[in-house]
Amino acid sequence: MKIALLLKNKKQHKVEDFDHAVVFDIEKDKVVGVENAMLGTKDVDALTSWAEKKKIKEIYTPQVDESLRLFFGTLGIILKGYDELSDNPLFQTFIFA
Repeated sequence: MKIALLLKNKKQHKVEDFDHAVVFDIEKDKVVGVENAMLGTKDVDALTSWAEKKKIKEIYTPQVDESLRLFFGTLGIILKGYDELSDNPLFQTFIFA
């Protein structure tokens, strides 16, 4: 399964404000691959297209808009907030760095 953490360089909060992502390839609860991806355009359609192409199953962002959560869900992509990673020390190093 692939999980993406959306990251930003500035204090931005909307999904479309993020400029890059870290993608983790996880098998049997172990990280087997990590990729740093630059997100060229910042619109939601481009982000969903990128996620589908990369076969990403979960995307994490600081804040989750419920309408976007539903939209991503229709595509089979789970959109979650960083708060749902609070107990994972690996991911914490990325989102609070």
